[in-house]
Amino acid sequence: MEGNPPDEPAPEGSVTSVAAPTGVPAAGAGVAPAKASFGPWLRTIGSVVGLVVGTIATWTLRISFPLIFANVLLRAFPYRATVAGVPFRVQGTLFTRRGFTADTTLGSWEFPHVDGLPIGVHVSAVDVDLLRLSKVANPNTTAFVDQLKEGFSHQLPIIVLWLVGLTLLGGGLGLAMAAAINMAVRYLRGLPRRTGELRLRCRQLACAVVITALVASYGVLSFNRNWTKQSRLTGTLGAMQLFPSQLAQFYNQQSKAYNVLGAVVGIQAALQARIDQQNTTATAYNIMFISDMHLAAEYPLVEQYIDNFDVKLIVNTGDESEFGTVAEMTPTYLAAMARVTKKVPMLWLAGNHDSPDTIRVMSKVPGVTVLGTKARQPDGSYRVSGSRIKAFGLTIAGVADPRVYGADGAYGSGEDKVTDPLERQAMDDAVSMVSKDLSVDIFASHEPSATTELAKQLPGRIRQLNSGHTHQQNKTGNIQHDGLIDLVEGSTGAGGLDNINRGTEAPPVEFSIESIAPDCQFTKLLRFQLADPLLPTDASAVSVGDNVTMSSVYLSPQKLVPDRVCDVHSGLGSVRPLTAPVDGTGG
Repeated sequence: MEGNPPDEPAPEGSVTSVAAPTGVPAAGAGVAPAKASFGPWLRTIGSVVGLVVGTIATWTLRISFPLIFANVLLRAFPYRATVAGVPFRVQGTLFTRRGFTADTTLGSWEFPHVDGLPIGVHVSAVDVDLLRLSKVANPNTTAFVDQLKEGFSHQLPIIVLWLVGLTLLGGGLGLAMAAAINMAVRYLRGLPRRTGELRLRCRQLACAVVITALVASYGVLSFNRNWTKQSRLTGTLGAMQLFPSQLAQFYNQQSKAYNVLGAVVGIQAALQARIDQQNTTATAYNIMFISDMHLAAEYPLVEQYIDNFDVKLIVNTGDESEFGTVAEMTPTYLAAMARVTKKVPMLWLAGNHDSPDTIRVMSKVPGVTVLGTKARQPDGSYRVSGSRIKAFGLTIAGVADPRVYGADGAYGSGEDKVTDPLERQAMDDAVSMVSKDLSVDIFASHEPSATTELAKQLPGRIRQLNSGHTHQQNKTGNIQHDGLIDLVEGSTGAGGLDNINRGTEAPPVEFSIESIAPDCQFTKLLRFQLADPLLPTDASAVSVGDNVTMSSVYLSPQKLVPDRVCDVHSGLGSVRPLTAPVDGTGG
């Protein structure tokens, strides 16, 4: 791929230019001087372009071939072993799947944040006798998990050496192939063999070794010791997290299929318990976050979730309705909501589809506490305010969204460039008169742009922001920065009537649960995504299957006032305006 060095003679058979004798006109002498002057420039540009293209092609070969060969070897020759009677294989990948994953026929358990390299390590069981596995695991799952973990740990050094060896071998073969192609091209072009060819190849190999060392060093430096703090469960494994109370039923079933399912999920649950023990403290209670129901009939699913996870409080960031009318809030819909709020209280605030009429309807539902107000002004605008409440030891505040579906001007607009300034101004007005002593554990509003403005106006005084509106959860990597937790919830109603009204594809059903420690720390967050929103009211883990994904996020500790206590015995206080005086506990 390299061109001729300037001091090399031209190969035999090549055509060389001969200068014309003095006084003899060159061919094409009739060309005007102005046009002839472009010839040298064009030749120079062509030479430069050829040199650049040749250099890019050469280095593309040198880089891509080692990566391709390494990837092929990692996929073609996985490490195989047997631990606790379970045969498994370990396969490496480059660029396609990051992090560490454990794959089963019932779903995958993924840990994507091991380091900064685009390298993946994937463990999967192969040719497993599921009936034998269920028989071994079911009597004492914890002991079996300990045996499995210990056996895999003994294999770990060999696995690392195997994967590193395949990567280096593939890289070496790729470099050799790139060099062979380079030399073949030179031969076909009739270029002579370069002097010091061996030294050149040795220098290239040395460069490859240095680059490999630098990449490995980056992997070591970027290694995340807390890589187990973020994980995703897919398929039936994820569904079983949604319906954990059914696991005991599976163990008691006589069906072999249920026994196998119970064994595999039981193993995963025991491993998860080990991770929980090292990353979280005791839990005082759980909070569920929902948003953007849009009149969808998903409250039976919310009720199932509450029962399975012992949820004690719901925070709903709005868009309950679609057009903001009283008629659309039907008795059937409100009755389903009331069955939920009969079990646990719900803090609710108005979204951009919720009108003052919607607020009045919601305030009459038993167990629902409305945070913030929204009132129509004579000029057609809407004025909003915020309020706060003491809930189980936490100070939770909320501000309603200033927009209303179908309103005039910016208040009914759907363009961010128009509505974002309106949102920011409404939040500024809502918190302009709050006490300097006010600190809030959870501050909620409907739109992310609104909560961003709240954090800007009350820096260091908010521990967690909650919003919705986007019908899509924010990425797990964006949840916590510098201690502040920012949780954007997806549509728990899968878009509901809003999705039908817009004629767009339904998003997944999404909701989250957060664990609160006795000292009021936010410790763990579980986030659910259900790809099929049309779930039956008697949905089970088996019927849901591959439609469920669950992500676990262990939250970093935040700075708290000493001796704080959070428990359900504290109950709910009264709703107070944000501008009301702050009591001695900061709320």
